[in-house]
Amino acid sequence: MSARLKLNRVGIGVTGLTIVTLLILFHFDHPGEAAIFSYKDDKGAIHFTDDVSKIPEQYREKGEGFRKHRESRGSHRTTPAPFTPEPVETSGNISTTEEVQVPLIPVSGGNFLVEILLNGRVKARLMLDTGASFITLSEEIGQKLGVASSGAEMPFNTAGGEEWMPLVALQTVSAGDAQSQLVEASIAKHIKDIDGLLGMSFLGDYRFEIDRTNKLLTLKPPNKKGETTWEGKSGTWWKGRFDYYDTSIKGFDHRAKQMQRKGHQKAANMLKTAEFYKDLRQKLEDRAMISGVPQKFH
Repeated sequence: MSARLKLNRVGIGVTGLTIVTLLILFHFDHPGEAAIFSYKDDKGAIHFTDDVSKIPEQYREKGEGFRKHRESRGSHRTTPAPFTPEPVETSGNISTTEEVQVPLIPVSGGNFLVEILLNGRVKARLMLDTGASFITLSEEIGQKLGVASSGAEMPFNTAGGEEWMPLVALQTVSAGDAQSQLVEASIAKHIKDIDGLLGMSFLGDYRFEIDRTNKLLTLKPPNKKGETTWEGKSGTWWKGRFDYYDTSIKGFDHRAKQMQRKGHQKAANMLKTAEFYKDLRQKLEDRAMISGVPQKFH
């Protein structure tokens, strides 16, 4: 959906790492563009609608009481998403050279949902959001998955202010025949009406195109034709993933120490977030060694 999200800088020093927040700021430079709106009610629940007139008047009068979500219309590349250490079967898997087309489910207002299978057993319809850094799941879907947070959390800006959300690694995320493993996701306890957002922690594993006319999401392998790959991933992909984890580890560890000195109540959670990425990096290292990835890409 939206290609622009407000950035929440968590003060992690020279790394410059930014965490893209859950909800979108106002952008009215294209007044005729389809949109989804969200607002937080008095009980703290966040609701979504494609018709601004359906937002209760008291929230519209506040001006800042609701947010506008717009869909990005282009195709994108971004920092790759987390990768699992276990070998992946390449037969019929997008990690080889095949592209996969996934139906887009239109909703009124010109936006799309994508049917996703999480951990091989829980189906969810996630709102396509190319501006979200992570998959974000409702608490209800998190409960169905039975995923348990290690205590790793990140701060996100929402309609109700800053919210610290648990960070988990999904074992598998599948869209049609395309599958990514060990994918970052956050759990937002106040999301209602939708199962969540499909962000770049999954989409960033591919080169992708959004065909609005034919209602198709095309997922292509990240490597170029004829390029040497390891488990279907180029050396550039591997190096980018290692760099991403290294930056995350250093950044969150630095921020956690700053928070500890200030007595911040979430310092321990931030430290666990750094440990979360250390674990992902170790698993990626194991995978690289199994696959024979040259050391220059580590």
